[in-house]
Amino acid sequence: MHTPVNYITTWFYKESKEEASFYPQLGQKGNSSLVHSIYMQIQVPFFVTFKHYNPEAKFIFFTNLKKENLPDYLTRLFDKLEVEVITLPYTCKPPKDWYPAWQNQFYLYDILRYMDTRMQENETLLISDADCLCHTSLETLFEAVRKDGSALYEFITDRQYSINGITLPQMEEVYRACYGKEVKGSMTYYGGEFVALRKDVISKINTAFPELWAFNLEYGKQHPFKLNEEAHLLSLLAEHLQIRNTTANRYVKRMWTTPHFNNVQPGDENYPVWHLPYEKKRGLFYLYKLIEKNEGEITDETDFWKKAERYTGIPHISLHKRLKDRLTTLWMKLK
Repeated sequence: MHTPVNYITTWFYKESKEEASFYPQLGQKGNSSLVHSIYMQIQVPFFVTFKHYNPEAKFIFFTNLKKENLPDYLTRLFDKLEVEVITLPYTCKPPKDWYPAWQNQFYLYDILRYMDTRMQENETLLISDADCLCHTSLETLFEAVRKDGSALYEFITDRQYSINGITLPQMEEVYRACYGKEVKGSMTYYGGEFVALRKDVISKINTAFPELWAFNLEYGKQHPFKLNEEAHLLSLLAEHLQIRNTTANRYVKRMWTTPHFNNVQPGDENYPVWHLPYEKKRGLFYLYKLIEKNEGEITDETDFWKKAERYTGIPHISLHKRLKDRLTTLWMKLK
């Protein structure tokens, strides 16, 4: 009897000079060596923590690079943790000059196409951004996805806020224009950093995606707003397919730790998954160095998470971290 597999995946698409878009958190374009090295390094704490707490899951790293072109430290780690590397082309690429930032994000839909051909009935897939740490087992998340079909992360409900170039009322306009019907209730923005789906729901998304994608490409030529990134499309597809929920909000939080905006509260350290966008070249870099020193393992959980909290500023940012972060980012610029 087949035991359904839980897949845990993340990805990195290396942009060429011709297609490079801007990455605000790193202050660089996607073809820079700094962006490349940082995204390679954060794979280490991602896969080590997720594997440590979910040893039965199947792990995949998607990229347009071949395995032999990955850094040696990463290929050694992937071999040790049994992470499969899938080299996948980017076919859902938007047109040139589509939007200034994050133009690799539609790679998500190439991953969904691939997984649709691979997964069997009742199997589940988590696609997570790599700037995440896993703090506990995700078994109950996969059970919920197996039961309900999906677990989505509801992130923005502010109807006045411009989310990467479009507001929620404008997303509703696109929805009405595409599908000829009203949104039930009001639109929600689902973050693309943490998406968990059952095999049959992946098939439904793959069936519905081409229509919305083609419509959006034409709509953007005639209107001042359009669906600029993968989570915009996910939000409309979730409404269209009636798979809307807030299940993932129990498991993950996007934790901003910048000097100008900090949404972290005491207790956030108890989330099963920490999403740490600002910590790519700070706290996650320190954890990469720590794990490398420990030969790719968490040898002492209590000590590891004590250091992880201190390095990432979850739930409190110390003066020592602020000073260290400044020195680290300055060193990276000089390097």
